[in-house]
Amino acid sequence: MSSTSTPPSYNLVGDVEDGLPVATATVVDSTTATATATATDTDTDTDTGMAKVEEEEEEDGNVEEVTPLAMKEDEEGKEDGRYDLDIKQNDIKQNDINDDDDDDDDDEENNKKDSASTQIITSTREATETTETRRPTTNFFSDDQGNLKFVNAVCKYPWLMFGITISCCIISAFILLKLAIDTGNPFTEQTNAYDIYDDRSIAYDSLRLAKDTVLEMSAISGDSNRSGQQQQQERLQKDLADMTVWIYEAKTDKGLFTKEVIPILRATENTILNHKEYPNYCQLNYDEAVEKSNINTNATTNANITTTTATTTTTTIPCREPLTAMNIFYASKWDATLADSIMKTFDNQENIDLFNSLIYCVVSLPDTLFLPTSTACNLVPAELLTVLNLAWVGIMMGEIGTMTKTWDGKSDTLNEGTIDQVTSFLAYMKQLNYVSRFVDVYLDKNFNISNPVVMYSRSFFYWGKLLNGTKDDDESEDKLSKFVVDNLYTNWTDITSADYNPEVQSYYLMVSVIFDIILQILAVDGAKAFASFIAVFLYLRLMLGSWFLSAVGMFEIFMSVPLSWLVFSYIFQIKYFSALNVLCIFIVIAIGADDIFLFMDAYKHSADKGPEVLSSLETRMSHVYRKSGSAMLLTSVSTCSAFIITTLASPIASTRSFGVFAAFVILFDYILVMTLFCTAVIIYHNHFEGKAGCCNCTFWKRNSPTPTETALQSHEVKLDRISTFFKDKFAPFILKGSNRIIIGVVLFAWMILACIYTSRLQPTTSSEQFLDENHPLQKSATILGEQFPITDEDSTSKIHFIWGLNDVDRDGVNQLFDPEFVGTAEFVDNFSFNEECQTKMLEACKKLRSDPELEEFILRKNGLGSVDCFVEELGAYNALAESATCPMQESRAWESLNWQVSTDDLASTMEGFVKTKTCNEGQRQGVQEYYTNSMGWDGKSLRYAGLSVESSILDSRTRKPEEVVRRHYDAFIKVAEEFDSTMKDVCQSNVIMTDLDQIFVFMNNQRIYSESTISGSFLGIAVAFVVLFVGTRKLHISIFATACILCVLISVIGSITMLGWTLGVIEAILLSILAGFSVDYVIHLAHAYVEAEGDTAKRVKEAFSDMGTSVFSGMLTSVVASIPLFFCTLTFFAKFGTFLCLTIALSWIFANFGFMSLLVTFRVPMDKKCL
Repeated sequence: MSSTSTPPSYNLVGDVEDGLPVATATVVDSTTATATATATDTDTDTDTGMAKVEEEEEEDGNVEEVTPLAMKEDEEGKEDGRYDLDIKQNDIKQNDINDDDDDDDDDEENNKKDSASTQIITSTREATETTETRRPTTNFFSDDQGNLKFVNAVCKYPWLMFGITISCCIISAFILLKLAIDTGNPFTEQTNAYDIYDDRSIAYDSLRLAKDTVLEMSAISGDSNRSGQQQQQERLQKDLADMTVWIYEAKTDKGLFTKEVIPILRATENTILNHKEYPNYCQLNYDEAVEKSNINTNATTNANITTTTATTTTTTIPCREPLTAMNIFYASKWDATLADSIMKTFDNQENIDLFNSLIYCVVSLPDTLFLPTSTACNLVPAELLTVLNLAWVGIMMGEIGTMTKTWDGKSDTLNEGTIDQVTSFLAYMKQLNYVSRFVDVYLDKNFNISNPVVMYSRSFFYWGKLLNGTKDDDESEDKLSKFVVDNLYTNWTDITSADYNPEVQSYYLMVSVIFDIILQILAVDGAKAFASFIAVFLYLRLMLGSWFLSAVGMFEIFMSVPLSWLVFSYIFQIKYFSALNVLCIFIVIAIGADDIFLFMDAYKHSADKGPEVLSSLETRMSHVYRKSGSAMLLTSVSTCSAFIITTLASPIASTRSFGVFAAFVILFDYILVMTLFCTAVIIYHNHFEGKAGCCNCTFWKRNSPTPTETALQSHEVKLDRISTFFKDKFAPFILKGSNRIIIGVVLFAWMILACIYTSRLQPTTSSEQFLDENHPLQKSATILGEQFPITDEDSTSKIHFIWGLNDVDRDGVNQLFDPEFVGTAEFVDNFSFNEECQTKMLEACKKLRSDPELEEFILRKNGLGSVDCFVEELGAYNALAESATCPMQESRAWESLNWQVSTDDLASTMEGFVKTKTCNEGQRQGVQEYYTNSMGWDGKSLRYAGLSVESSILDSRTRKPEEVVRRHYDAFIKVAEEFDSTMKDVCQSNVIMTDLDQIFVFMNNQRIYSESTISGSFLGIAVAFVVLFVGTRKLHISIFATACILCVLISVIGSITMLGWTLGVIEAILLSILAGFSVDYVIHLAHAYVEAEGDTAKRVKEAFSDMGTSVFSGMLTSVVASIPLFFCTLTFFAKFGTFLCLTIALSWIFANFGFMSLLVTFRVPMDKKCL
């Protein structure tokens, strides 16, 4: 009898039991009864389950007996809807019994299928009891099945959520761009980057703000009767706008002054002098024009500007003559006989000594008075002050003047026969006081009689303002910059190339084009940084296996910066946006990639977690979200806290701004990973995962079955090669005792070496370098600072001693929210510039000029200290009135008269005095303009008064080491204290000592940076310990991890010392944020170890299995991102790349080898609370 056999029926039903997601499996055939169970995350031994089923089948005759558990399930089934399923199953079972005699072959096939499904049945049955005590309840974040509501929404509407998140990011970026364009340059100038409560910054702002206040109140702006057009015409190219400095370096031992090299130098300088537009841009020499008009009103020069005077006399105004050795070699006349005579005279050392002793006395004497009564003459031994000696010095000066007055560079040809004589003559002149000033500017420090070879030389060319057709200084300087860039820059670039000439290497410096050069450098360095971004993207693609996820990952990393910027600057209204903030893009690449790998590893490993996790996409992604989110939250909190606390501890606004902004960037990266990237992973799961090809055209089709359903069926996921390596190879390596001994010995030896070199880290002893040492711009600055003596052309900073000012009022100052407001100027109400105060101030000027203890600190000119003392000019003006010529003033004969100005006459006297010209050497400025820093005349009263000295070595162009500047600062503070002891009572004011180039402020910043290196590092370590303990609640893990972070800190400092770094500003800033960089990997492994189960060995294996790939990939990504920075021209980026690479690599080593070895070695039980 033939009969039809009903095939086995397999029903896999998603259900809910007491709020838990379950999977109900039903199997029916002729030999097997129904079996129903619920699945949980408890692992079940499949073999045991199979044996149990077979035993039941043998005892019950293939009919399953209803056990109490089954009865309980049956009762529950009536309530939850499974009762109907059981009735249906019984009906099917009865039909199968009736057809039992049918085809045996079909039964065998059915039995094979039953065997395949038995694993699900048995595993779910045994899991039921363990789930009944873990039933989630509905709360604000989770539904009644334990799934996160946010994840449910993303799983239900992934494309909608993805589009909304992407749109928000893009819209925010456009809003930021619009706001940035409206507000202009977003970066805050570093002019106010200092501790506002430090004595140096208080003194600096007290004078700076007082000067600004006085200038605003001043009623003096020149002769108001003249029209604005007349004033502009008089100012046309009168003031110095900029200088071009050419620096030459010899490539051979023959030096620069040879017949082969001199024409090359001449041609280089002719790119300026022979340009047809040069007269329209050079600084005009109005003094020379006046002198020539008195002799010949029709005088002309090759480079000139023609103006009309009040008497309609046409006067030619020549360009200011450049300072260059070419003026000598191409002199209009060279008297070889006179040159030999002068050199023969100074072949005698006694003549040199006599000349040097008397020259400053002679040049200080007015032409009409041959009385040696000047201050310089008072310093000469009396026995040398004879008429004969003075006359001889005067004669020699006349002969030298005869030679130098023809050094005009007007000859078209080079007399090759005089080159050696000219060089020798320069060497003789270099020995003579006062005269050496005419040649020192061209010659390097090592050039002298015994070494008459010039290896370095330089030339100065002067550009003027206001330029014709411009209204203010800014417009004039822009026009000059455009002219140089459009007409000269290309030629100069060719000339400064390394292969331009085999005899000489040329460099140039000019402020007007430095900005353009920096832009070019930034473009090149930006391309190198872009290369690192591409490398990170490709590595993401390699590890993630998806172009889509890699693109979204890079998008969210980059978008964390503009989102943070928008919130930082325009929502929280933090207006101080430091240039350091640019570094955050590299920081977020390292941290963002690490978070992406962490999320994806959690997603991949979830495929092996069984039916409880894989029952639905919502359940799976909720598991991934919780697992990865907690690990990322721990590292993000620790890193953010380290950045904020260590940088907010700094009193410098730029550092605080950087720390807060970096914390915002890390926060937004975390948010975007948990939203945008999570959504992208769901889209990847639904459309891309498992499909071949980089851009599969079927992406729009949903995967069927989904990867989650496939994982549920297979219930087995193969680990990637890196995870397998760390679990099966690396973990056993760490667990082996002999290997840990080797690791301990190696790390201990390294730490001894690192500690030794860490102790050798010294503050920098040279000027801070902005660019790579081989860049032409940096090279030229280095040569100028190291190879040439300081001359009149090398303007040094002025140190001011001011009476009449109180400390600046800092009330209401908060630089983060208002970078421009640093306080309000405060004047001393009862400051009295009376006759006695004036006398004391004059005495102070004399002391500063002649005090031998201050020779090291004050620049010497004409044998005396360089002091600007407006009291001298005021006294001469008051005593001599209209006859107060410069020679009369310099004779100091007025001091014997009643020169002091009474307080009653001070206002009227000052009104006339400020309209006069200063007699300071080389200056033809008005008194008001020249003494604006030390004479606070506001048009009605004198608000403050003081004097200034020129520093011997300090200047605004370079930043000297702290110890060098501090010696000068301490010397000037001592002078100020002496002034207070003698002048406080008579002037009714304390003295304020400061510079206006922020040299002393920067000196203090260097100290702050050095101290912050230590305090910031230890604060970061303390923060890491707290976060670790709160996150793990295990004291031993927190201690071990913190010890590893400390080892990383010492290792990085030791490594950079080995590389030859010293502790400068850049190094101090980087080291202060070191702890924030070094916590991630050790925290990841610590978190994974705590979350794992079992003994120490099992936890170590599980931690390496879960985190090995993430930590390794994060490390490799950061290293790859840092390598292109090694080759940047900007020193900060180059050092940051090295610092980032060292920190990341050493953090990974100590986390994997050091931290994990400590856990295995001590084997502290995890069941002990908080231990």
